Amino acid sequence: MKRKTARRWNRICCVFLSVILLIAFFSESRVSATSTTRQELEEAEQQKSDLENEMQQNQEEIDQKEAEKAELNNTLSGYNAELSDIENEIYEMEQAIAAKEEEIELKTAELEEAKATEETQYANMLAHIQYMYESDTTATYMNAMLSAITGEGSFSDFLNTSEYVEQLAAYDQQLLQDYQAIREEVEAQEAALEEEKADLDDMLADLEEDKEYAQYLISQVQGAISTTSSQIASIENELTAQEEELAQINDNIAKLQEKLAQEIALSRAAASGVWRDISEVEFSEYDVTLLANLIYCEARGESYEGMLAVGSVVINRVLSGNYPDTVSGVIYQSGQFAPVTSTKNSFVEALAADKAANSAGCYEAARAAISGVTNVGTCVYFQTIAYLEAVDRLSVVVYVIGNHGFY
Repeated sequence: MKRKTARRWNRICCVFLSVILLIAFFSESRVSATSTTRQELEEAEQQKSDLENEMQQNQEEIDQKEAEKAELNNTLSGYNAELSDIENEIYEMEQAIAAKEEEIELKTAELEEAKATEETQYANMLAHIQYMYESDTTATYMNAMLSAITGEGSFSDFLNTSEYVEQLAAYDQQLLQDYQAIREEVEAQEAALEEEKADLDDMLADLEEDKEYAQYLISQVQGAISTTSSQIASIENELTAQEEELAQINDNIAKLQEKLAQEIALSRAAASGVWRDISEVEFSEYDVTLLANLIYCEARGESYEGMLAVGSVVINRVLSGNYPDTVSGVIYQSGQFAPVTSTKNSFVEALAADKAANSAGCYEAARAAISGVTNVGTCVYFQTIAYLEAVDRLSVVVYVIGNHGFY
């Protein structure tokens, strides 16, 4: 009886001390959540951080692609300017070739005329020769020559006749030579024009190749610009979707923060509410198994004190009028302990295999908590210290045991 009275007095002192501590921290607006809320909030914050990093990377990639696109546009402008210059050169070259062809055509006609003149002169010269042999002029020349030889005629008459014939032949010969020279000069000029045109044709062919290559480069750059534009559009679409997702995450975080406010209200209400004495609660062996396996999920790897603290939180809730009045009711209460609904570190799997039986301290801590031993006063919540530090909420902690803070 004295032991029971002492235990009640000890619990009353703990409650009183907890009330004082809660009053001291009453002005603190940011408080910790339950294990489930903590996990949800951690996951939401991590999703937000990861998504923001992805969005930053996407924005950087867009900026890089825009820079690449600008550089490609500059390159394209250069190629277009080069193509325009080549096309102008081609136009000028085609004009020069057309002019050269006109010159060649004129020179060809001039050459044909010179050839005809030469042929005419040659025919005339032959006709003169034939005429001299067939006409009286030839007979006169032969008679004068015979008279001079026989002494019957004057030698001067022969010379006069001979000179006339020679002058006529020389004149015809000179004309023929002049016409041949003209024809040869025209032929040379025509050949020179043909050679110049051939050079122009070669230059035009080179320009056409340059034009074709410039058009190829332009098509390649245009294709690259099109690809880059598509990539930018794709990343921008992804970024838009990420912005929508981020808005949803922020909304979820806001709801979790609201849930935190509700939980702190429950925590304070529990501290100032009605509590049962542990002697008023009957516990079964299955309750011990439930509690031991929850301790396994939440505190394995912690010291025995850390395991007992987690068990004490569960029993404190059983004793508080603000929570279910059974161990199973507290453990399975919606949204309270993350391992109960999680597939990772699953309470369901641990309970099915009774993993706590092979983990030292879990059952011992569970039995101690059920017997009324508590090392966290009337605390009904706990979180990891790392999380509390990350969210700047260490000020709400009443007890620090191992890696957990209790309040």
